Amino acid sequence: MQQHGGLAMSCKQKAGCSTKRNDAQELYKGWLSVERSMYSDMDSYVTERLQVFSGGWLEVRQFRWSQPVEVVWSTEKRCYLLTMALDGQETATVVTDLRTGQRRELNPKARVIMVPPEQLLRCNSRAGQVRSLRCVLDSELVESFLNAIPMWDWSRVALHKTHNLKGGQIEWLLRRMYREIAQPDFATVAVIEALAKQLSVEILRKFCPARAERSEFWGGLSSRHKRLIRERVNSQEPLPNREELADLCDMTIRHLSRAFRTETGQTLGRYIDSVMVDRAMVMLAAGAPVRDVAESLGYATASSFTSAFRRATGLLPSELKASEKRLQ
Repeated sequence: MQQHGGLAMSCKQKAGCSTKRNDAQELYKGWLSVERSMYSDMDSYVTERLQVFSGGWLEVRQFRWSQPVEVVWSTEKRCYLLTMALDGQETATVVTDLRTGQRRELNPKARVIMVPPEQLLRCNSRAGQVRSLRCVLDSELVESFLNAIPMWDWSRVALHKTHNLKGGQIEWLLRRMYREIAQPDFATVAVIEALAKQLSVEILRKFCPARAERSEFWGGLSSRHKRLIRERVNSQEPLPNREELADLCDMTIRHLSRAFRTETGQTLGRYIDSVMVDRAMVMLAAGAPVRDVAESLGYATASSFTSAFRRATGLLPSELKASEKRLQ
């Protein structure tokens, strides 16, 4: 757990801007990917407070710029980003979703914004200065309250729904988190973690639909994820493990396993075993030695393949080969 105060960066000092990417900027790596940055156009950027907690982090920041700026960025990691303006001069910002073409001019007064996972946005702002709270929540924390992983259908979510969250429980929880980080007290980190869990629930209550026909996201796997898994498992390469498939889908093993079971009704391990049996039966029926089948499927030894095959089928590979001969 970390807490930092008074982290300042003057972007007019070019050397300082390039070498003093403070703790907050370092923390962005793996969470937020900036493709076109506005930092070089800023007059100043100051991180007042930074607090890392289990499941995310908070930053209180202020920055000022005297000319129009543009930034293109994405929620690179599967995270939920929330920003709450605290004070500053009114400045108009136009947000464009580069994947759907949706465009919206934000209300400059005390706005509260949420960006779901895996979004790509462009923001154009006129000159101004802003002081704000940024809260980043790991998707695992938010989605731990669900039985399935939500797959956002961004085309069904109008920008104004996530970019106009002023009022209500979400803003109240963000303001409560701000008070904790601005005036740390006994067990501040524990309080922030508890508030982050409440915030996760409120996000789901607001955006998780009560009926399927209103779905803005849904459980299970996307068609792309299912295709990636099917193609990899059925390839002629050695069978993948769950970790490889999770990396392929850019998910954690826990999330992939839960989503796969929701989508198919079977565990990921059982699915891999069923493909193993199908592939093994074809090779065994063609007369391939058990040792060669084991090697082709990625097992370290013939005995480990034999054990896995017997668990899945109740038969030894040799028994299958014997039955094939009797049928010929």
